[in-house]
Amino acid sequence: MEVSWVPGTSPLLRRGRRPGVVLLAHGSRRGDETPRGTVLAARWLSSLLDGVPVTVAYLESLRPTLAEATEPLVAVGVDTLVVQPLLLGEGQHWHEVATLAEDLERRWPGLSVVVGRPLARHPALPMMLAHRALVLLKGQPQPWGLLLVKAYTRFNGGDLGWAYDLARAVGQALGGGLRVAVAQSGAGPPSVEEAGEGLAALAETVAVMPCILFRGKIWGQDIIPAVDALRERYPTKRVLLSEPIGVDERLVGMLADRVREVLAWCPS
Repeated sequence: MEVSWVPGTSPLLRRGRRPGVVLLAHGSRRGDETPRGTVLAARWLSSLLDGVPVTVAYLESLRPTLAEATEPLVAVGVDTLVVQPLLLGEGQHWHEVATLAEDLERRWPGLSVVVGRPLARHPALPMMLAHRALVLLKGQPQPWGLLLVKAYTRFNGGDLGWAYDLARAVGQALGGGLRVAVAQSGAGPPSVEEAGEGLAALAETVAVMPCILFRGKIWGQDIIPAVDALRERYPTKRVLLSEPIGVDERLVGMLADRVREVLAWCPS
């Protein structure tokens, strides 16, 4: 991805420093949604940040790595680097990013590296997911149930805190007695089957909303079979499946907020 400076009038470019951003996604061996979506998000993000250079990197499976993506930014004079995770959760991968950021500062001693927060607790995310859920559920038999499915992780007991908080916020945004549950992909716990069983006992329509950004291994290997199993087990219920969250203007706006908040704390 070519990196260059575009002059702008943003306060980010008037504080005696030259900031740059690496948008760091997880990476996937399956399909091309992850690289296409990440590159698109990087272009939009640069525009929202008034021309601050933004490039992409991946934690695994795809190239460039974080160090490879940082090198051309340093070459054009970036001295303050924001590593912004293209991640929802606050678990294992976010902590991996912090370690990788420390490695960058050792490799380029004059480079100041800061890490942005994931999107899980951004105040705009619950309303965005609530809108998507409402579109999916509109016209379906009530009462409704909504199952948020996060990517499985062993970290910190499953890294479920942000997911439960997000589920409560989405439920409050929708109101009307909607029942909301949380599951992890794969074996869980809780698994899609376990959480779906509780919702199916109380709801006529269950909407499964994957809290992942792109189609990949988790989508094809874990979520699709789990939803098919729910449909087979509860043939009289409506079991709906939302697409992954993907990249749009609202999501990129949240990423821009995360970048701005860490740059605001950087010394001039």
